[in-house]
Amino acid sequence: MDAVLAKLSCQALPCVIAGDLNIDLCKCSVNNDVAAYVDNLVSNNFRPVILMATRITARSATLIDHMYYLESRPTKSKYAVDIKSGNFLEDISDHLPNYILLINSKQQKHIVRPMIRIFSERNQQAFNTKLSKADWSPAYDADVNYSYNNFIKILHDAFEECFPLTRLSRKRMKDKPWITSALKKSSRVKNLLYRKWAKTRNVADEMQYKNYRKIFRQVAREAELNYYKGLFDFRSNSTKKIWSNLNYVCSFKKIEQKFDIYTEADCFW
Repeated sequence: MDAVLAKLSCQALPCVIAGDLNIDLCKCSVNNDVAAYVDNLVSNNFRPVILMATRITARSATLIDHMYYLESRPTKSKYAVDIKSGNFLEDISDHLPNYILLINSKQQKHIVRPMIRIFSERNQQAFNTKLSKADWSPAYDADVNYSYNNFIKILHDAFEECFPLTRLSRKRMKDKPWITSALKKSSRVKNLLYRKWAKTRNVADEMQYKNYRKIFRQVAREAELNYYKGLFDFRSNSTKKIWSNLNYVCSFKKIEQKFDIYTEADCFW
């Protein structure tokens, strides 16, 4: 058993051992064999997580249902967890049911993807078609209020049908605001050139890839600089807007991004 536990202890992944082993851990301090068994587990970094009696009768209480947890190495890896364990006080059997919860200790930031409207050429054409085929007679009533309400209703219904609110995709959520569709296309070309060079290991392919990468980095850097210049341009933004942009860039204040317009070139259908 020591050899098996030592082999498991050397791995980088966490491990759980559980079972009805019929070894009473409550006798660890009075029974040498039980003490040796526990020492064997603890010396191999297996931590017992069930510490209360699991089989209770009118005359005895024994801890014979065991659970052990081996933490991953290093402890700060993505497998680091907090342990919650115990027994259920239920009489579905002569043994109390046991449980162990492995809770991710790293706080996951839940990012809510915003709702957007896609104003593509196809949607705009559908909107124009919808309005051209609409029945506008209710909007020409003698009652001005009645006509106005019908006019707004026709526009609102057509707008909601042709430009519905849709959840921004996870892929688009990762996009940087200065990355245009042309830069994305150039990035794909750059990656293809790299794969070609990695496959052939040809000097000419290497030079072609590195030259293209150099130009791509320059264009991407200029696009990023122009984006931030636009955010802090006093001629096009008010002082309040500039401070708001500064808070957004420096993360001083949590500001929800609002995405209103996406062209057909920016969206995948």
